[in-house]
Amino acid sequence: MILLCEVKNPKDSAWPSLMGKRPIGLVEKPKEPPSNYALTGIYFFKPIIFEMIRQLKPSWRGELEITEAIQMLIDKGYKVEYDFVRGWWKDTGTPEDILEANRLVLDEMEAKIEGNVEDEASIQGRVVIEKGCKVRRGALIRGPAIIGGGSVIDSSVYIGPYTSVGRHVTIRRGEIELDNYGLLHYRRQRQNS
Repeated sequence: MILLCEVKNPKDSAWPSLMGKRPIGLVEKPKEPPSNYALTGIYFFKPIIFEMIRQLKPSWRGELEITEAIQMLIDKGYKVEYDFVRGWWKDTGTPEDILEANRLVLDEMEAKIEGNVEDEASIQGRVVIEKGCKVRRGALIRGPAIIGGGSVIDSSVYIGPYTSVGRHVTIRRGEIELDNYGLLHYRRQRQNS
């Protein structure tokens, strides 16, 4: 099963040719897309896909292309169907796209504090603090933001809006935030001498 999304402005994506409920061909980043639908990068495979992947040769970009493996399934008569993403979908093919997807996800989340937030730490706005996190006194987290499980945010750390911190990360000092242009900034604070 491959998931597709209708797009208005073709971009760097893979595009299917469709016949009924089955794709008949996939084209990676064509100049002239064969349909209005882009592959979303969401696939549900059975183990047979690994046989196809083992047969792949690197493309002109030096990569093994999943679209070629899916095309091999189609060409060999395996059942490949498609469905459509309902709701929103965001292409994440560039670092800027990933930051924008992060912004979209954080805009929809609700605040939830499951970790340990010490007295005199400041949590402002919609912030998720996952289980096992420690936010030390003097830290400031301004949402929307998410701090992954098992992370430690030390005193004097500022985490700004639209920031996602992964699991098991320790931030000892500094400031992390996205600016108005969606660029990530990290400023390390000087230690007192």
